[in-house]
Amino acid sequence: MAVIDDILEKIVSKKIEKKEALKLFEELPEKEKKYMISELKKHLSNDVTIDQNNFSEKKGNSFKAVMEMQLGEEHKAFIDKMAEKLEKSTPKSKENASKDQAHLVDQRKTGGLKKALKRLQFHLTYDKGDGAYLYDIDGNKYIDIASDNGVNLFGHQPKFIKEAVIKRIEKGYPLVGYTEELAQVTKLFSELTGHERVLITQSGTEAVMWAVRIARAATQKNKIVIFEGAFHGLSDAVLAAKDQFGNSIAMGLGMLQEFANEIIVLDYGNMDHLDIIESRADEIAGVLIEPVQSRNPANQPVEFLKEVRKLTLEKDILLIMDEMITGFRVCCNGVQGLWNIKGDLATYGKIAAGGMPSGMIAGLAKYMNFVDGGVFNYDDNSMPSVKKALMAGTHTRNPVKLAATLAILTEIKNRCIASGDEICTPNSCFLNELNEKTSIMCKELNSFFTLKKVPIVIEYFSSLFRFKFLDDPNGVVKELLFVLMRMNGVETSPSGNCFLTMAHSDNDIKSIIKTVKKSIDTLLEEKFFYESDIVEEVENKIENKEDVKIVMSASSSDMRNNQEQESKKNDQMEKLRNLIISDLKNFQEKGVTI
Repeated sequence: MAVIDDILEKIVSKKIEKKEALKLFEELPEKEKKYMISELKKHLSNDVTIDQNNFSEKKGNSFKAVMEMQLGEEHKAFIDKMAEKLEKSTPKSKENASKDQAHLVDQRKTGGLKKALKRLQFHLTYDKGDGAYLYDIDGNKYIDIASDNGVNLFGHQPKFIKEAVIKRIEKGYPLVGYTEELAQVTKLFSELTGHERVLITQSGTEAVMWAVRIARAATQKNKIVIFEGAFHGLSDAVLAAKDQFGNSIAMGLGMLQEFANEIIVLDYGNMDHLDIIESRADEIAGVLIEPVQSRNPANQPVEFLKEVRKLTLEKDILLIMDEMITGFRVCCNGVQGLWNIKGDLATYGKIAAGGMPSGMIAGLAKYMNFVDGGVFNYDDNSMPSVKKALMAGTHTRNPVKLAATLAILTEIKNRCIASGDEICTPNSCFLNELNEKTSIMCKELNSFFTLKKVPIVIEYFSSLFRFKFLDDPNGVVKELLFVLMRMNGVETSPSGNCFLTMAHSDNDIKSIIKTVKKSIDTLLEEKFFYESDIVEEVENKIENKEDVKIVMSASSSDMRNNQEQESKKNDQMEKLRNLIISDLKNFQEKGVTI
């Protein structure tokens, strides 16, 4: 989109007049017109108010983040200075990141990569992780809020996991047969989550893939409903995007449209989209939901989810709850326990395996029986009663990961008992204290952002939190903030998901807050935020919002009646926000980083 970015830069910097802008717009290909529309709408939507995690997104913010195309010589000089400083403090990591590219293929190294910041964005080489901290090979220490994408509820190498894994390794780890840990893990897992039967898989992606297969086997239907903004792993069976017309499309290279055709992508929390599920119920095998999306933790549509549960029960559709991240984080039985909305199947993995490569599917026996045929006895005439769906995997029962899983689940149960309950309940869960600390930290930082008038909020749920830039969601300033946090001793994640763990002390949390504030102050001092009256200047340059609507009308006849649009302005604002988000996802950065 280099051409369109150049046009936008000229408009923002007042280098062209309205007529010239309109002429350039008319000459653009249709796809680039849509991209420009989304950018123009973004400039005009600052007065939309959305209540999320006790903050409001509104025009009161006085600053906007500098976009990559707006970087000046002073900005570039500062980036160069930081690059030199970082290289001096992490020379071995810098060398490794450069030399290893010849033979190392790493899908994560391009996550958030910006050309202007490239010298600052190499991955560190870690030497060790211990509790709440990471140590790189250059001897630097970091408070870790990446938490290995959320798997380390108790921090790095807690003693109870380390001892269990070492003990198992000393005994060997046969992969094919049973070991004692297998039965112990599945029984305890069922007890803690309330599900009837449990299957161990080799990864979270595989758990979701198999859950979809079970749904199709059980219903003899093909379609799977997913919701935009959710992430369910990297299987083609659940990866699709939605175009501007609501059609499902393959998300990237090597992905077949034939897979996307079997997926229906809806908007999470949109009650109107329940009608789509109802009208196509005879095609739909399952509705796959991340009950609180890790990429959108502020969206918590409880009533919508209750209606989905009711509808799926009525229409013989399986409800699959993806609690890969929320399971064992909000409480032992996850969001399903917190909101009292139980899925037919549920997938897990991030926490329950203690950081080992694993996943779990749990659910009602009548559906889980499609994996092994159901329960039977060896001393009578009984046999498996259900036709099986094909599933396999060499490491599904790996004793090392089972030992870690058993250690984690046992620790969780013991802490539940210590809190006064044999089984965890949302009101008395030992995790409540951690979740409250996360809430207090996020509220303090959100208040700081408001005080400094920067367009940033932190969205959070339980002990998960994400930094959200309101005006440039995937921009250069966001990535620079994470670099500065790293240089100030706090390590984040390329995925954007951050977590507090049981290993983080109160002093660690104070240090995180101090680091974020210091990094924001640096960005302000170095003028990476600018006065937002530039928005009014842009609007004046094009004279008024009606002229922007004229530009937008070049590709949409529905927007030609300006008087009618004005009368419907209040009703359209939420739809406008949804369009902005959809456009950005479709035309800016489609790739998913985990």
